[in-house]
Amino acid sequence: MPPNTSKTHRTSHPPGTQRHRPRKPTPAVVVKAPNSKEHGQSCEDCKEVGPSDKNKIRWKHRNPQPVWRAPPMIRPSFDSMFDLSQVVTVDTSHARSNIDVVRMCVRDLHWKEFPFGRKDMGPCDIYWHGSSFFDNLDIHSGKINKFPGMGDVTRKINLCRTLDLIREIYPDEYDFYPQSWFLPHQFHEFAAEVTMMRKKCRHRSPRPTFIVKPDDGCQGDGIYLIKDPSDYIIGHKCHIVQQYLSSPFLLEGFKFDLRVYVVIVSLKPLKIYLCKEGLARFCTLPYQEPRYRNIKESYMHLTNYSLNKHSQGYIHTDMGDTGSKRTMTSVFRKLDSLGYDSQAVWREIENVIVKTLLAISPELQVEYHSVFPKGKTDTTCSCFQILGFDILLLDDLKPMLLEINAQPSLRIDYEAEIKPGITKHIPSAIDEEVKKAVVKETMLLVAPEDKIRPKTVKKASGRRKSRQSSVYSSQSTTSSNGWFSPISFHYNHDNQESITQTSDTLNIPDSNGNQSPVLEIPGLPLCDITQANPSTIPEAEKKLYEIYPEPHNSKYEPLTILDRVAAIFTHCLGCRGTLRMGPTGFRMFTRRCHLNSGCFTNAAIDILFIELQRKWSFMNPDRTAGLCFHGFVDAFYEIARRKFRSTCKLDSVKYMIEYCETNLKFGKHSVSRNLPNVLKAEKKLNTLKSLSPQRGRTYFFSDSKS
Repeated sequence: MPPNTSKTHRTSHPPGTQRHRPRKPTPAVVVKAPNSKEHGQSCEDCKEVGPSDKNKIRWKHRNPQPVWRAPPMIRPSFDSMFDLSQVVTVDTSHARSNIDVVRMCVRDLHWKEFPFGRKDMGPCDIYWHGSSFFDNLDIHSGKINKFPGMGDVTRKINLCRTLDLIREIYPDEYDFYPQSWFLPHQFHEFAAEVTMMRKKCRHRSPRPTFIVKPDDGCQGDGIYLIKDPSDYIIGHKCHIVQQYLSSPFLLEGFKFDLRVYVVIVSLKPLKIYLCKEGLARFCTLPYQEPRYRNIKESYMHLTNYSLNKHSQGYIHTDMGDTGSKRTMTSVFRKLDSLGYDSQAVWREIENVIVKTLLAISPELQVEYHSVFPKGKTDTTCSCFQILGFDILLLDDLKPMLLEINAQPSLRIDYEAEIKPGITKHIPSAIDEEVKKAVVKETMLLVAPEDKIRPKTVKKASGRRKSRQSSVYSSQSTTSSNGWFSPISFHYNHDNQESITQTSDTLNIPDSNGNQSPVLEIPGLPLCDITQANPSTIPEAEKKLYEIYPEPHNSKYEPLTILDRVAAIFTHCLGCRGTLRMGPTGFRMFTRRCHLNSGCFTNAAIDILFIELQRKWSFMNPDRTAGLCFHGFVDAFYEIARRKFRSTCKLDSVKYMIEYCETNLKFGKHSVSRNLPNVLKAEKKLNTLKSLSPQRGRTYFFSDSKS
């Protein structure tokens, strides 16, 4: 009998030695003939079984032999392993060069990373930007690692101008940065000051040296030293010129500076954390006082890593106490061995950092208010940021502020030339030790507390107990101290997540003797879920600690006076989301505060506005109309000087703030029952006339009403 070659028999009957594969990933029974060679394709005893058969028997022979096939393992996706409402999510789509250290920290904490953003367009808990706040504008909730306007606030010219403004009222508190000029705007003032310095040190040598830095420069690009104002190269860029600190503290004959990492967790209220560990960056040529013969030796006078890494004398090492890049604690240990008090030096560095951030906080609040005004309800975003302070120690170990880096490098590798013209990125143990701790603890500080708080594991049902015990026997994963995980993830055949838990909550003693549950994820190492809570980290292992406001709130409270000026500025801006006050807004400010009377007429107010706008034009490269916050502070000082005359400028500013808040019904005078009227405020200020001259200060209110 010829073999049946019909289409139905050919497609339905398998080849003699080939087994049929089930289409669905469910348990199936396949019945195969005892000897496929004897039956062949012409077997009449074989018949097709319909799909209604419950056992899914495909072929039936006289002596069937059932062959069981296990369903194919469905490996769950990483997204389905976590409930995103219970795990911290981090968006690293704009992390750029910070991606390596951020990804490493996210993996260590067993959080969920979205390197390309969430496909479902859902929000993340943390957004990590590599450049600025505006890298991603489509954010409506979560924490962003950049403050709006921080890059502009910490630029060299803007930072020095901010410190100059607050030094006018606190001259003794802000003496930790060198004298500065802004070129080419203040070139004539700079030349006149250099002439005066030369007359004072005519019989001394060497002459003072000055360092020129571009306002928007970074990584040491465009920095050079000059001895004479005529050496300044006039170009299209704005520069800041500072007096060169020619007497730094030296270690092993080399100049160095300290990179100190600071974290601003929130702006209102201001919370500052300082890292105990940092980097010490050394020059690669022995230091000598700047003279004409060595004034162009950048490897001797500039400590920037981006410059010195190209020097032949640069030493790469993984040891924290040797080489051209060391840990900050190794430098302090060296100071202790030389007989210096490193703790006193560190306290001085803390003071420099807190005072600097209190000075830039008002302008940062103005920038923040322009992006997140009070009436804006379509977003719940908040910000945090890691800053890099460059501190130089003088020969008497006095810390001096060089600059603030709003985007400190968080790379944990370096480039090494393995062959001529061929470079390779090699991991740096020192950078990883310092920067990973900063990023990791910063994430723990800003992560949602409800997601990092340890959760109690409930008792499971009897059926899930048996399934759980089988999983434990198959995986047999234990931690370093022999404890099993109390939580395990199981998945059904529909690729849906189902979580089962052990019969009892398993508590593992931590370093403090407390009991804490652990978390086990298939395919990942055992993880203590309480390690994602900063409160469970032993104090000895923490790198970040709070320096403001907790320890020294009362000590630095007087330095927050410009915060009240910033609040008045934002209150009187009028236009929502703007950063500059126009002539109409400035006139309304003086009118609402009752300043346009007596010594101030409307014409005098307009003239003052025009003069200050012209004075601060160098801070406005875009030629935007209006007065910036610095210009408003300058106008505030001038009005206070005329209206509340005093031998102390600080007292005039304080009385000016009180007077404006009283008339605006703003600040602490906003509550009506505690609001004194204007006449009472003026009467109170008039009583200052009666102060005896023996007290050393005399006051008078120029336009008070009788």
